[in-house]
Amino acid sequence: MGGSPHAVAAGLSIGLMSAWTPFFGFHIAMALALAFLFRASLIAATLGTAFSNPLTIPFILPITWQIGHEMLGRAPNAATSTSDLLHLLEGFHVRELWQPVFEPLAIGALPPAILTGLCCYIATFVGIRRYRAARRANFLARSHATQAVDNERAP
Repeated sequence: MGGSPHAVAAGLSIGLMSAWTPFFGFHIAMALALAFLFRASLIAATLGTAFSNPLTIPFILPITWQIGHEMLGRAPNAATSTSDLLHLLEGFHVRELWQPVFEPLAIGALPPAILTGLCCYIATFVGIRRYRAARRANFLARSHATQAVDNERAP
């Protein structure tokens, strides 16, 4: 993947951070918009959204739900039953769904998104720099070895 280590690391971090949000179906669009604004790698941002997948969503949602309710200072609303939520989703009443569902999930996504985004940025940035330095050193070593063989063959 081309681009500077910063651009790739920032793109991957942005994608990962958007994957924590409860706005399923919009993760890639959010990541691409933010990556464009911050001049990060669009490809890396798209790849970072893969963090939100059927294997991780069962962990992401309860974590963000609990954190969101703690940050808002309220207990999860037991009065909102599954049938109530299904009825709201049926008519797609986002305004009515915001406070009981999306608000705690969106606010609760902030701390883990920031933490994992920073960790991802640092690990990716350092990893890319080390990989490229090792690749460059390997290329120079092969180049010097080829020159030595060519010098031995010259009359």
